[in-house]
Amino acid sequence: MATRDLWRLCADWLIRCEILPRDHRVMFPNAEIFDLAQTLRDGVLLCHLLNTLSPGAVDMKDFSQRPQMSQFLCLKNIRTFLQTCKNKFGLRESDLFDSYDLFDVKDFAKVLNTLSKLSKSELALASGIDGFPQDNSSIQVEHDYYNTLEELATGFPPDRLSRVPSPVEDVYRTLEDRACELPDEDIYSAVTTVEEGEQEIYEDLCSLRGRTTRRRKERERDQLEQGFEPKTKREHCLKELIETEKNYVEALQMIKTFFIHPLKNIIPSPNHELIFKHIEGLGNIHTAFQSDLHQAVRRSSAQALGDCFIKYKPQLLLYGDFCSNLPQAQERIDDLCRKNEIIRVAVEECQRKANEGKFRLRDLLSVPVQRVLKYHLLLKELIKQTDKKSPDRTFLEKALEAMQDLSLYVNEVKRDNEQLQLIQEIQDSIVDLQMPEKTSLKDYGRLLKDGELKIKSHEDNRLKTRYIFLFDKVMLMCKSRTMEKFLWGETYSYKNALVLAQHRVEEGVPAGRPRSEKWGHVFLLSENKNSVAYNFYAKTEEMKMKWVDAIKMALDNTNPANAREKGHDFIMTTFEEPQTCSECKKLLRGVFYQGYNCHRCKQSVHKECIQKASKRECHISNGPAPELPPRPIDRSSTVYNHRSASVSSAHSRGLPAKPSLGIKVKAVASYTGTPAPPTNKGQALKFEQGDVIDLISNDNVQWWEGRLHGKEGFFLKSYVEEYRRPSVPIPVPPPPRKPSYEQQVLPSLSQAATHYRGRGSGGHQYVNAPSLQEEFKQYPWYVGEMSRESAMVKLEHHPSSTYLIRESINPARRGDYALSVKYDNNVKHIRVMRTQEGSFYLADCRFFRSIPELVDYYQKNSLAYSFPELDTVLSIPYNESVRQNAVFHPAPRETPALGYAVASFDYAATATNQISLTKGDRIKIVSKQGEDRGWWKGELRGKIGYFPCAYVDEEEDAADGNSASSPR
Repeated sequence: MATRDLWRLCADWLIRCEILPRDHRVMFPNAEIFDLAQTLRDGVLLCHLLNTLSPGAVDMKDFSQRPQMSQFLCLKNIRTFLQTCKNKFGLRESDLFDSYDLFDVKDFAKVLNTLSKLSKSELALASGIDGFPQDNSSIQVEHDYYNTLEELATGFPPDRLSRVPSPVEDVYRTLEDRACELPDEDIYSAVTTVEEGEQEIYEDLCSLRGRTTRRRKERERDQLEQGFEPKTKREHCLKELIETEKNYVEALQMIKTFFIHPLKNIIPSPNHELIFKHIEGLGNIHTAFQSDLHQAVRRSSAQALGDCFIKYKPQLLLYGDFCSNLPQAQERIDDLCRKNEIIRVAVEECQRKANEGKFRLRDLLSVPVQRVLKYHLLLKELIKQTDKKSPDRTFLEKALEAMQDLSLYVNEVKRDNEQLQLIQEIQDSIVDLQMPEKTSLKDYGRLLKDGELKIKSHEDNRLKTRYIFLFDKVMLMCKSRTMEKFLWGETYSYKNALVLAQHRVEEGVPAGRPRSEKWGHVFLLSENKNSVAYNFYAKTEEMKMKWVDAIKMALDNTNPANAREKGHDFIMTTFEEPQTCSECKKLLRGVFYQGYNCHRCKQSVHKECIQKASKRECHISNGPAPELPPRPIDRSSTVYNHRSASVSSAHSRGLPAKPSLGIKVKAVASYTGTPAPPTNKGQALKFEQGDVIDLISNDNVQWWEGRLHGKEGFFLKSYVEEYRRPSVPIPVPPPPRKPSYEQQVLPSLSQAATHYRGRGSGGHQYVNAPSLQEEFKQYPWYVGEMSRESAMVKLEHHPSSTYLIRESINPARRGDYALSVKYDNNVKHIRVMRTQEGSFYLADCRFFRSIPELVDYYQKNSLAYSFPELDTVLSIPYNESVRQNAVFHPAPRETPALGYAVASFDYAATATNQISLTKGDRIKIVSKQGEDRGWWKGELRGKIGYFPCAYVDEEEDAADGNSASSPR
């Protein structure tokens, strides 16, 4: 069968398998082949497909259902699909495509061939769904037609030589802009996720709709006897709250009666405790909670009802640890039943007695998580049915705020545990990674981005392909090592690690590599002292900017704005126990690096609350913080000196610490206090050779003052020398190779935690001053806040050399300025950076006292001196061009709105797919697909991203579809 319509037959088969909805875009008349390829690229629907053809073929925990186009997770999903096709559906290896054939869309013809073979396998046909093509003719696919799709898959492209495009390829060139986008969320709407399966169990056990008619009638009779018969919608909301809580208590009691007690002597004690951890404790809490709720409803007291939720919120924090333990509990019961026949039979008997075998024990354990995430929804509906002028709303809204906070906390615990599992998989896949003592990869923060880039070090100037894992604190450079084609596939060899706090990222284009060349989109990562620099090459400009934004977000997470104002020193911190923000009184979210802690005054805050906290003086500090104060000692680091650290004499007397000069010196010899410093100086500062001392004073020709391990004192300056951070190369494990710049151990946490606030580091806030913004309004080149995308649209139809200065709205660069200029039918963007001294610059070769002075210079001098690919001056200010030419600007494609919401609280984005909120912001809601995890997707100031739905109030008229207004 030689036809270009094979992909349409495949799409039709996927719809018949109920993997794609019938109204999916692949069925539109103008649909193209890449629509199908992009839909399948992350492997999620392929794994669901196998479970549709043969239920249980793929364990839901064996693939990631939200890979967000992480190459690591997408390839894992695809390999899980291929392995199952081979082992369970009987496909031969020759029938299987390679994982990169799909992810990079290198050979989509092979993908279609594999799916056709799968559709005609014995197991697939047993499902009653005919395969494709329905005749028995052989499939002869026009490979040139399908292979052109690789040009569109700009997400993580392979390294291939460029070739002259055929006329067929030109048809698909217009899709290139869409190739980097994530699959639409609605592509998963036809499949059942783990959460939906758990929801069905919850509905059966706890909801009013899930109870039998007999139970409902019994309950209604009880209500009449107790004098509570719901008549209004509001009373029915109260009924649902009380009834579902009672049903939940009964469900917990059922687990206790039919599983915990009978299995106590069958399942070994440690395993029994792990599997049923907190079930009995939750049963006790909710028994009391349900009784108090019932009494509040009987008394018709909204205040008592609201107080009930607030009272029990601290006890309900137990759900955080329950959620963290749940995956281990479910995995343990599965493992025990698989390996021990006695336990398996006993568990199945318990399931039969409890619910006639309808639900497995592992599934019943998920019911508590479903319940705790329902309270805010029940309260929201109750408030909706309460008169707006009623005083009851105040009490209920306080209860809603408490339960929304709890819900977001629990959801982030779940998400963090998934992140920790991913990080552990990454650590296990890097075969020769050497971690510092008592440290794991999770100690370097969350994974922000991963994928392949080409790298060139300025030291050896060789171009290499590296797989990059970007965390909050470090960038890992690895080399892919494919071990077995279809068995989990890829492992990695560790090559290098860059401590992000010691580097700055620049978007400039170095000379000598044309932009038109594949992999020709370059950004630089330079060591702050300019000792080492790297060029990173991406395939497209969009992918380059995603990496740049991710790196800047990492720098902003570890070193946020205002973190060291007013004497504070807020550090990204992992809290072992649930913590409440000192500012907003909401819970810090997740299970690791939940927030920021000032190691001086001990305040714990959200990222978005740092600015508020830093408006007040740190109550332990005396005045503003020095530029580079000593960092807290990290006892988990391999570079920590394990001698006991003493408290300074100043602190022991309750006096403030002396300010540092921001200079460190290293001891070249041990100093024991002999010779002693002059009596008018004070006590000696003792140290050993190799100690690094923070300098307090160096104005004496012989005696200097310093601080070490919290103790202050004087020493002879001849005992020390200027400290330079060491770089210790440690050879990578065998096979032995010639030493190179890449061979070193992963940096310790103390190195990764180092702050740096040099020029271009993103740590210096300078643009939020209203005086600057007011001053710039007089210039025709200033446009205020604007995203990169909006700047591209506005400049697209203007003459070459038209330019504008805008204020970035990217969360990682909020408040920074950028230059956007039209040149050679493209719009280029250059960040305006600033030195610590306050000078502005585009490149390190020339500095200016102000932005108007910078603009004036480049109006007369070409940008090519610093940026070889931009041989132009700044000729036409944007606003002047608009007035002169009345250029028509086509509006960007409008994203449909589900409604609008107003931010009730500030929120600072911690990932590039999120948007930051300021209280009062009006957000256009574009999707609620992530509501089960506490997130909505919205549009604000031209950027689309996720935000916590608990931080906003949805406008009621917009929610009802009656709002025709546009966002402010």
